[in-house]
Amino acid sequence: MFDTPCVIFAGGKSSRMGEDKALLPFSSYKTLTQFQLSRLSQIFTAVYISCKDKNKFDFQATFIEDIETDGVYAPTAGFVSVFKTIKEDRFFALSV
Repeated sequence: MFDTPCVIFAGGKSSRMGEDKALLPFSSYKTLTQFQLSRLSQIFTAVYISCKDKNKFDFQATFIEDIETDGVYAPTAGFVSVFKTIKEDRFFALSV
């Protein structure tokens, strides 16, 4: 297991996709986010999900909600929130 925290970024607008890709079903999982969480939890000791609103997910996880940005979707909001929350110098990041 890796001690470096892992963060799954699931807070984008999904404007090109037309619907929230974080909530799309994948394999035998209800959502792509749950699939990623399950797989990455086998590799990393701590896995977080960065998002705008954790209430859109109906499963248990450690969520980091983005800082308030007045409706602006900016990846930097997620990164700022993650660094403020986990207090680490580095983390492994991937988008959902």
